[in-house]
Amino acid sequence: MSLSFETIQPTDYQQVDQLVQAAFEPVEDSQGNEVDLIHQLRKTYDYQASLEVVAKPSIDTIVGHGLLSPVMIRGNRHTTTIVALAPLAVAPDWQGQGVGSELLSELETRARMAGFAAVSVVGDMTYYGGRGYVMAEDFAIHNSLPVPMGSHLIKPLTAGALAHVGGMLEYPAPFRD
Repeated sequence: MSLSFETIQPTDYQQVDQLVQAAFEPVEDSQGNEVDLIHQLRKTYDYQASLEVVAKPSIDTIVGHGLLSPVMIRGNRHTTTIVALAPLAVAPDWQGQGVGSELLSELETRARMAGFAAVSVVGDMTYYGGRGYVMAEDFAIHNSLPVPMGSHLIKPLTAGALAHVGGMLEYPAPFRD
């Protein structure tokens, strides 16, 4: 399987909407608002198209999508900007084939190259733990949103990137609405 990982283009939006809807439809914890979240995040002032990536097996087919958004860790004496992953989606017919892992790796590389210290995600420790994510609380980073216990995960993108960074993770408005 040969996939290309590309920065999203406006011509991809409709296919991404359908893919994300199909990928999250069977997810029990989903509230069905992932597509709307993507649309709202694209309108934020710090949206970066280079951090929204699609996976394509051919020029006109999208089988995976991921979006990173800048978020703030606010500590007592500092603020640190990292990125949050939401959502990460793979077409149902392509799940279980490593597409999500490859897409996640591409997003992490882009975030590192853009100078971000870490990636935060609210997700399944079984999946993300195998990809280097740990509990955010290990770094004294707490989530400002009501998330299930044990599901706020983080991955430093360089050694020592989160040393002395603890604080409250704050999200842009679309995550809170």
